[in-house]
Parts: sequence; structure tokens; C-alpha cells
Amino acid sequence: MPTDETRRLLKVFGVAVTAFEDAVDKGAPAEEMTKAEAEVRTRLQEVTALIERLRAKTK
Repeated sequence: MPTDETRRLLKVFGVAVTAFEDAVDKGAPAEEMTKAEAEVRTRLQEVTALIERLRAKTK
């Protein structure tokens, strides 16, 4: 069963992806899109780290 940490992380990741998608769709200035993309990449690294921690539990 997902923990509160997992739920929070996935929610934050989803918000970041949505913000990036919105920036792309509205043709935001390059600086805004770069910032939104960086946020997605940061959150993706956190999700990847979570996956690795979960995978380590199965060993």
C-alpha cells in the first residue's frame, strides 16, 4: 500500500508535469519553460530514487 510520502511525491510530480505542459501549451517565455522543465526533472529524480528504494526492499 502506498505511503503518505509516495502519495505526496506523486502528487507533486503530477503538478510539476502539468505546469510544464501548461507552459508549453501557452507558449510561455523560454525562461519560464526552462524553470518548469527543471522542476519536472527534479521531481522525476525524486520518483526514480523512490523506485530504487522500493526495489531495494525486494532484495
